[in-house]
Amino acid sequence: MTDSSSARDSLSNFQVVHVFTLSEGLFKQVSDLGRVAPYQFHWKTVMDIGVVSKGLILVDTGTMEVDIAREMKEGLLLFGKGEDLLRRWKDFLDQTFSVECSPEGFEEFLRWRIRPVLERSCEWPGGVFNFFQEILSSVLISEALLLTGGNRQKTAQILGISRNTLRNRMQDKEVIKK
Repeated sequence: MTDSSSARDSLSNFQVVHVFTLSEGLFKQVSDLGRVAPYQFHWKTVMDIGVVSKGLILVDTGTMEVDIAREMKEGLLLFGKGEDLLRRWKDFLDQTFSVECSPEGFEEFLRWRIRPVLERSCEWPGGVFNFFQEILSSVLISEALLLTGGNRQKTAQILGISRNTLRNRMQDKEVIKK
């Protein structure tokens, strides 16, 4: 699962994530880490894997007894105790959502992420093109500012725009340095 197409293919098999843990805090951390993914998260406090025969299953071995692997028909099973499970989940997400640092890899990633949004036929303020353009511009500026520690000269260089253009866009978007 190293290239973006195989990551995308593997991701399409997992729409639902079942998290087996007694810890509400751990469940919240797992779902917060996965908020960038098109997953539905279900918190399970009882080890009944019989109804879950496929999908993505995370098991907190610190709070749950585990004897379920042989019952799984298809899917991905991640085990770990607390922080170890979070680390494995983060590694899975990083590997699944890694994008080649190339125009083609990034374009493929965008197509894969945008298509489901467009299929929902939502009403977008000012039209879908303007909506996404505004969001992308705002996110690019704010993330570049975070990356450079608020240094506007470096931010402008990263974005390939002048400092004046950056300043104007920041004023237009009311981008706040975090």
